[in-house]
Amino acid sequence: MNSFTSKKNKFQKLKGDEVIFDNPHPDIHIANIPIATACWVKTTEGIVVIDTLLKNIHGEQMYNKIKTTTDGIIKYLIITHGHRDHHGGYRPFMQDSPEIITQSLFLERLEKYKIQAPYQDRVKSIQFNMPMKKVTPEQLEKWRQIKYISPTKLYDEFFSFKLGDKTFELYHARGETDCATWVWIPEIKVAFVGDLLIGRFPNIGNPFKPTRFALPWARTLEKIREKKPKMIIHGGYYHPVYKDYEVREVLDHTIEAIHIIHDQVIDYINNGVPLYDFINKVKLPEYLQKSPYLTSQYSRIEFAVQNIYRWYHGYFDFNPAHLLPVPEATINREILSLIGNKASILNRVQELISKHKLQLALQVLNIILFEDMKNVEARKLRLKILKEIREEDNCMISFNIWTYYINEDKKFISYYKS
Repeated sequence: MNSFTSKKNKFQKLKGDEVIFDNPHPDIHIANIPIATACWVKTTEGIVVIDTLLKNIHGEQMYNKIKTTTDGIIKYLIITHGHRDHHGGYRPFMQDSPEIITQSLFLERLEKYKIQAPYQDRVKSIQFNMPMKKVTPEQLEKWRQIKYISPTKLYDEFFSFKLGDKTFELYHARGETDCATWVWIPEIKVAFVGDLLIGRFPNIGNPFKPTRFALPWARTLEKIREKKPKMIIHGGYYHPVYKDYEVREVLDHTIEAIHIIHDQVIDYINNGVPLYDFINKVKLPEYLQKSPYLTSQYSRIEFAVQNIYRWYHGYFDFNPAHLLPVPEATINREILSLIGNKASILNRVQELISKHKLQLALQVLNIILFEDMKNVEARKLRLKILKEIREEDNCMISFNIWTYYINEDKKFISYYKS
């Protein structure tokens, strides 16, 4: 059993939508689900909530826990960024009519989610291995009617307020999203950083998502480091609280890792090397590869490389054959006609599998599949390749992508057997 499967089984021990609570500081409580962390801060004049988790059922548990641990009213609700696992559980908190604060680009992100709803649902189903909704006219209308959280206060680069004995400083950042917020409380020297840290290798790249912001991300973490926090609370699910020596270590390791990867990509771009020739060559030094804060259980270096490249480089790789390409299926038909038969390709794929050249085997097999997705032998071989690749993959996102296409191939093969 690989480590990702072990982690997944650990999460399955949680009962349904159970929220786990902790109290890492006398005035701070956290609420954790197997995808995100939210928290609330007690002051002498009321409560400040930072994020609300994914769903109403999570928000209800969090709200009820707040009311059992304090008699204070929720005065402010801060949303760290636009991903729904950080604001989807907002409704129960509206009972206290709090001021809702987000960065000003937050609303643009919500609009994108509405107009892209079918795509977003497809991405969610693959990335998190969840059932995908059937896109009917009724479902489209339901997506259009989704009521997202409505901020009462938007800020651009900086906003602060004081509540009782604590000051809350809000800073704009660009990381997983362009609307990120991190929060600093100077009186207790605690930073709430949303998904700028996730307890793993930072989620700089995602195969399904728009460009993320590597260099601004690192520079934001540098600003947080300058504050010399005693505690950091992030918005991921794994090890969400850092204290003591961990604070400096996680910041140092993450900042250095982002800069190293970023600078390698820039060097390749400046030297005219196309992405497909260097995507697997970008590496971290050995001491960072061993860092407990940079494991690849969620995202991975190859995703970051692709993302950084997209940020700095157009689609043209300086190969004139790629400037105005014909459909890939067309060129593959030409290759097939030159080879003369599909059996030669299938035999070569078998050879590559036996040599454990799995990615190459997958791409060679595509010569057939781009032209004929109903080729049963090719689909059986793809299923075999994907299973072997998945067995060695500990990254949740890519693990689930392999799983999605494994299931697609299984359904196809089962249909043609029946």
